[in-house]
Amino acid sequence: MEEYMERIRVLDALEQQAMGLSRMLTTYTDRLQERLEQRIDIEASSAAVTLTSIKNLEASVMKAVEQRRLLIQRCQQLDQDMNGVQAMSDEVQGIKQLLDVMEYAKRNN
Repeated sequence: MEEYMERIRVLDALEQQAMGLSRMLTTYTDRLQERLEQRIDIEASSAAVTLTSIKNLEASVMKAVEQRRLLIQRCQQLDQDMNGVQAMSDEVQGIKQLLDVMEYAKRNN
């Protein structure tokens, strides 16, 4: 009988240990699930930030490209305008030379 009681005590102790291990395992898996959910939230936030950054970069690049295109267009227009200024400068230079010749001739007469 005593042996029977000893076996029951051993079985009770094993059952208590199994229940303790079960609680520990449940706690561990709950914490693991919480951490996985946090990781998923962090990854989702990171993906959202990355997407926003890419969109902002795209907008900045597009704006820079448009500004460069406008700058090139304005430079080309300025080149065309300067052609007229250069021609006028040549004419003024020619007139100045003629005036210098006329003044020289007037002094020498």
